[in-house]
Amino acid sequence: MGADWYGYRGFSPHTVRRARAWYLRVLPDPGALLDVGCGRGEFLAAAAAAGHQVLGLDHDPRMLAAARGLPVVEADALDFLQSTPDRFDAITAFHVIEHLTVQDAAALIRLAADRLPPGGRLVLATPNPGSLPTIAHEFWRDPTHVRPYDVELMEFLTLDAGLETVAAGVNPESERGLPVDLDDLALSDPPPPEPLPPPDRGARAPRWVAGQFARSSYARDLERAIHTAADGVQHTRQELARVAGVLRRFLDVAYEPSEIFIAARRPS
Repeated sequence: MGADWYGYRGFSPHTVRRARAWYLRVLPDPGALLDVGCGRGEFLAAAAAAGHQVLGLDHDPRMLAAARGLPVVEADALDFLQSTPDRFDAITAFHVIEHLTVQDAAALIRLAADRLPPGGRLVLATPNPGSLPTIAHEFWRDPTHVRPYDVELMEFLTLDAGLETVAAGVNPESERGLPVDLDDLALSDPPPPEPLPPPDRGARAPRWVAGQFARSSYARDLERAIHTAADGVQHTRQELARVAGVLRRFLDVAYEPSEIFIAARRPS
């Protein structure tokens, strides 16, 4: 069903490769790399371009057919990791464990840890359950998802497999699904007032009228009204800035990047 779902959703290979390529920074120096659940090979291509000797693994032949020219193996991940004698400097599994029960995810991580040499790294990535649109909608649209995993649970499973955490958090290159542009919440400063034209020194009558008006009670009342209105505008701007700040903080928390990860290493 994976290939059918990918085709139906129209996932862009360019978008997927950009998000996956971000993980190159948490890998060790180029070496032997196994990508579990490699799918169409977006990360394989990025890792190969960075100098890694890559091998992709997936159980879906239709997904592997799209990984043209890349070294791939069609097999079940648990069976392959249990039977292969090879060791890999890095093993990656992007959007794999959410398709597994906790027991199978723990088995996958233990088997991957056994295939790492000292200093080798395992990198897991999965949809972010702390992202509102991800957990409320996107995650459960995929009919092959079993359950979400958060960073704490992934860290527990990797520690239980004898690995130590190197890095963990959100992938900033993953989509956020923000309903608004956060920059739209920033209030701009009002433009400065236009400078008044210089007074006409030769016009005596207008100057006399202006002087009389300035000394009148109406002018004093008008000045007070203008000050009151200006204070009201300033207070309104302050309240709008406060509300915009609260809304921005809410959106930052509720609409985190849609992908989380953990990178763990086998101790020397």
